[in-house]
Amino acid sequence: MERKNETPSLKEGKEQSMTASGVVEFLETHQNLLIGIFGGIIGLIVLFFVLNQYVWGPREEAAKNEIFKAQQMFARDSFQVALDGKEDEFMGFLDIIDEYGSTSTGNVACAYAGICLKNLGEFEDAIKYLNKFSGSDELVSPSIMGSIGDCYWDMDNASKAIDYYKKAADMADNDLLSPLYKKRAALAYLSMDKKSEAIKLLEEITTQYPNYQDMNEVLKFLELAKQ
Repeated sequence: MERKNETPSLKEGKEQSMTASGVVEFLETHQNLLIGIFGGIIGLIVLFFVLNQYVWGPREEAAKNEIFKAQQMFARDSFQVALDGKEDEFMGFLDIIDEYGSTSTGNVACAYAGICLKNLGEFEDAIKYLNKFSGSDELVSPSIMGSIGDCYWDMDNASKAIDYYKKAADMADNDLLSPLYKKRAALAYLSMDKKSEAIKLLEEITTQYPNYQDMNEVLKFLELAKQ
């Protein structure tokens, strides 16, 4: 006699039973391995908590205390003192980077050090430290990128300067910095006698950022580029 096909519900029940059985068998076979994995995860969580509580946290706090004086010197345009600090008084940005480079304050010190070196005319070293800075702030990060462009501009490398000015403008995506760096890129193009590229950027400023505070200057350079 020909056997009737199993109903869908019976078939599904058997498949679920087989699946559950397989899971149980897997868990029994690999019990020690799974315990080790879960134990390792818990251990990593505990390690992270301990490091944050007793190592990273205190180091971050110490770095913040150390950088305060150097920031004051920076605000006074005492760039060399801000970089080097004063022996037995306070650490400069360079020492803070060496001592606390892994902290967020150490990261900020890289930006400060780069700007100090730029203002002191040490452009290659400035670029090195500016490139060490990492961040996503819509004002600070584009400003750092633009400062690298300024360094290349002061080193008479207009092509490299343009690359960084364009990156800064794209990163900023705001009415304050984007037109500023587009304008600087346009001026760099003009210095290379690439008028069409300069005109394109200057016209972008007039259409995309009509309220830019230095629009009169942009229009003046646009007129010059079209001559």
